Amino acid sequence: MRVSVVVAIEGGVSVKAIAVDISSDGLGIECDIRQRNMITPGGSYVRNGKPVSVVVDLELSDEGDQSIKIAARCLVAFSRRMSNDLCKIGLRYVDIENSSREWLVRFVERKQASL
Repeated sequence: MRVSVVVAIEGGVSVKAIAVDISSDGLGIECDIRQRNMITPGGSYVRNGKPVSVVVDLELSDEGDQSIKIAARCLVAFSRRMSNDLCKIGLRYVDIENSSREWLVRFVERKQASL
Protein backbone atom coordinates (compact mmCIF):
# COMPACT_ATOMS: atom_id res chain seq x y z
CA MET A 1 0.00 0.00 0.00
CA ARG A 2 1.39 3.39 -1.01
CA VAL A 3 -0.16 6.61 0.29
CA SER A 4 0.86 10.24 -0.05
CA VAL A 5 2.09 11.71 3.21
CA VAL A 6 3.17 15.15 4.39
CA VAL A 7 6.02 15.22 6.90
CA ALA A 8 6.32 18.38 9.01
CA ILE A 9 9.82 19.00 10.32
CA GLU A 10 11.41 21.64 12.53
CA GLY A 11 11.04 25.23 11.44
CA GLY A 12 7.60 24.73 9.92
CA VAL A 13 8.94 23.04 6.77
CA SER A 14 6.80 20.32 5.16
CA VAL A 15 8.00 17.56 2.88
CA LYS A 16 5.73 15.49 0.62
CA ALA A 17 6.65 11.81 0.34
CA ILE A 18 5.15 8.35 -0.12
CA ALA A 19 4.12 6.28 2.92
CA VAL A 20 4.80 2.54 2.66
CA ASP A 21 4.80 -0.31 5.17
CA ILE A 22 2.04 1.26 7.28
CA SER A 23 1.49 -0.63 10.52
CA SER A 24 -0.09 0.02 13.89
CA ASP A 25 3.39 0.84 15.30
CA GLY A 26 4.76 3.10 12.58
CA LEU A 27 5.39 3.52 8.88
CA GLY A 28 8.11 3.84 6.32
CA ILE A 29 8.38 6.68 3.86
CA GLU A 30 10.11 6.66 0.51
CA CYS A 31 11.66 9.86 -0.71
CA ASP A 32 14.52 11.21 -2.80
CA ILE A 33 17.91 12.34 -1.45
CA ARG A 34 16.86 16.00 -1.24
CA GLN A 35 13.76 15.15 0.80
CA ARG A 36 15.74 12.75 3.01
CA ASN A 37 18.30 15.48 3.73
CA MET A 38 15.52 17.86 4.76
CA ILE A 39 14.12 15.32 7.23
CA THR A 40 17.38 13.67 8.34
CA PRO A 41 20.34 15.81 7.17
CA GLY A 42 22.96 13.52 5.67
CA GLY A 43 20.92 10.54 6.88
CA SER A 44 21.52 11.41 10.53
CA TYR A 45 18.35 10.67 12.46
CA VAL A 46 19.73 11.61 15.88
CA ARG A 47 19.91 15.27 16.92
CA ASN A 48 21.26 16.40 20.29
CA GLY A 49 21.38 12.78 21.44
CA LYS A 50 17.70 12.11 20.65
CA PRO A 51 15.89 10.68 17.61
CA VAL A 52 14.54 13.31 15.21
CA SER A 53 10.85 14.05 15.82
CA VAL A 54 8.41 14.81 12.98
CA VAL A 55 4.65 15.08 12.49
CA VAL A 56 3.06 13.11 9.66
CA ASP A 57 -0.31 13.74 8.02
CA LEU A 58 -1.75 10.93 5.95
CA GLU A 59 -5.20 10.08 4.65
CA LEU A 60 -6.13 6.42 4.65
CA SER A 61 -9.19 4.93 2.99
CA ASP A 62 -10.54 1.42 2.77
CA GLU A 63 -12.72 -0.48 0.31
CA GLY A 64 -15.91 0.83 1.95
CA ASP A 65 -14.92 4.38 0.97
CA GLN A 66 -14.35 5.23 4.60
CA SER A 67 -11.38 7.51 5.01
CA ILE A 68 -9.71 9.27 7.85
CA LYS A 69 -6.97 11.83 8.04
CA ILE A 70 -4.39 10.91 10.65
CA ALA A 71 -1.86 13.24 12.22
CA ALA A 72 0.82 11.56 14.29
CA ARG A 73 3.98 12.66 16.03
CA CYS A 74 6.73 10.19 15.20
CA LEU A 75 10.36 9.53 16.00
CA VAL A 76 12.72 8.58 13.20
CA ALA A 77 13.90 4.98 13.74
CA PHE A 78 16.21 4.75 10.71
CA SER A 79 17.22 6.52 7.51
CA ARG A 80 18.64 4.44 4.64
CA ARG A 81 19.70 5.12 1.11
CA MET A 82 18.15 2.39 -1.04
CA SER A 83 19.56 3.40 -4.43
CA ASN A 84 21.04 6.38 -6.26
CA ASP A 85 18.07 8.65 -5.60
CA LEU A 86 15.74 6.61 -3.38
CA CYS A 87 15.78 6.66 0.40
CA LYS A 88 13.61 5.07 3.05
CA ILE A 89 12.97 6.54 6.47
CA GLY A 90 11.38 4.48 9.23
CA LEU A 91 9.06 6.29 11.64
CA ARG A 92 7.62 5.02 14.93
CA TYR A 93 4.40 6.59 16.25
CA VAL A 94 4.76 8.43 19.56
CA ASP A 95 1.36 10.13 19.67
CA ILE A 96 -1.65 9.87 17.37
CA GLU A 97 -4.34 12.55 17.63
CA ASN A 98 -7.82 11.86 19.00
CA SER A 99 -9.19 8.35 18.50
CA SER A 100 -7.31 7.78 15.26
CA ARG A 101 -5.14 5.00 16.74
CA GLU A 102 -8.12 2.61 17.01
CA TRP A 103 -9.17 3.36 13.43
CA LEU A 104 -5.57 2.84 12.26
CA VAL A 105 -5.31 -0.55 14.00
CA ARG A 106 -8.58 -1.71 12.42
CA PHE A 107 -7.44 -0.39 9.00
CA VAL A 108 -4.14 -2.31 9.20
CA GLU A 109 -5.89 -5.49 10.36
CA ARG A 110 -8.37 -5.28 7.44
CA LYS A 111 -5.56 -4.73 4.93
CA GLN A 112 -3.57 -7.69 6.29
CA ALA A 113 -6.65 -9.95 6.22
CA SER A 114 -7.25 -9.10 2.55
CA LEU A 115 -3.74 -10.20 1.50
